[in-house]
Amino acid sequence: MGLILFRFKFIQTFVGSYNLTIILLFRHFEGLKFSPHRFAYDREIRKVTIRFYKGSAQLPELKVCKESDFGRDVWTGRWTRHGKNDECEISNDGRYRCLASSFPCQSPWCNGSLGSLESNGWVYSTHCSFRLFSADSAWKCLNNRWIFFWGDSNHVDSIRNILNFILDVPEIHSVPRRFDTHFTNPKDPSQKVRITSIFNGHWNETQNYQGLNSLKDEGFRNLIKKYFLEDKVPDTIIMNSGLHDGIFWSNIRAFSAGAKYAASFWVEIMESIRQRGLVVPKVFYRTTIATGGYARTLAFNPSKMEAFNWILVEKLKQAGILSGVIDNFDMTFPWHFDNRCSDGVHYGRAPARAKWRDGLIGHHYFVDLMLDHILLNVLCATR
Repeated sequence: MGLILFRFKFIQTFVGSYNLTIILLFRHFEGLKFSPHRFAYDREIRKVTIRFYKGSAQLPELKVCKESDFGRDVWTGRWTRHGKNDECEISNDGRYRCLASSFPCQSPWCNGSLGSLESNGWVYSTHCSFRLFSADSAWKCLNNRWIFFWGDSNHVDSIRNILNFILDVPEIHSVPRRFDTHFTNPKDPSQKVRITSIFNGHWNETQNYQGLNSLKDEGFRNLIKKYFLEDKVPDTIIMNSGLHDGIFWSNIRAFSAGAKYAASFWVEIMESIRQRGLVVPKVFYRTTIATGGYARTLAFNPSKMEAFNWILVEKLKQAGILSGVIDNFDMTFPWHFDNRCSDGVHYGRAPARAKWRDGLIGHHYFVDLMLDHILLNVLCATR
């Protein structure tokens, strides 16, 4: 029997009794196998009640994130709850407007309007806390910027949610896997942002399960390169490897080779920009989500994707092009034990009053909406 060590960071505001549940998903490293489903253990092995009391110890001061805070490869964050409406019901349009939109954040856990997150009081923080943006502050941040996304379908959800929930552009009901569009502030036509998104699950935008291997296609490589041959290049690149890699690559060694090639491809692009005398974009890697519910035992299970995340981070760092990390794996992990906050592979599906896989109506979007505010923190961070 192995030894399991835990570290608790207790906040004195949250005194009381809590249940610690320990679930063993895989024994040993079976989650890294090409077909892990038959090796899944997925059993609750312990459930322990822990009571926290108020004491005199103080945690380190939590401050709003600065640019330097995104240099950490791994986050050890937490979701805390600062409001709750037990009578909250989902609206006909699928929204959870449980708290007033102006319901304030509680310092130091976040800064801004917690009600706008539509999480019924939940908010995420890590080694620093995050600003929750209004439409005005978000447009001010993004005005005249060009953001380039390269990754899986979770990016598609995130971009739509940024437009709908934060930038107040509700008429954009969906965005395609590939697009390059200038968006305008409906309240101030002088403010614009260019967003480009290229799906990397496959070199054919209608197909799946290639991931980083999509770069083996010359046409796909040239499609990406053309956006960096203009007189102006993107200010920031947000990228991830994606769940598709968990299905394509047969083992760690194969994925490591694919990650090395992907890093070299982006080095080539950065060098071409530098040689033209232009400012090289900042590159942030958004770690791939922890799949939830039924998807926890599949080929893109959390055990495998956690390993794949850090392999690609390592390759990008070795290549010298990584500006920082956005740890979406850490953000989604607390919610991955069922399908209450995800359909298994997406935490940002559009609001809908519809039943999910478990037969209940799920809260489709707030975990991803928290990520979207974090993305804006990255784009607008002060030094």
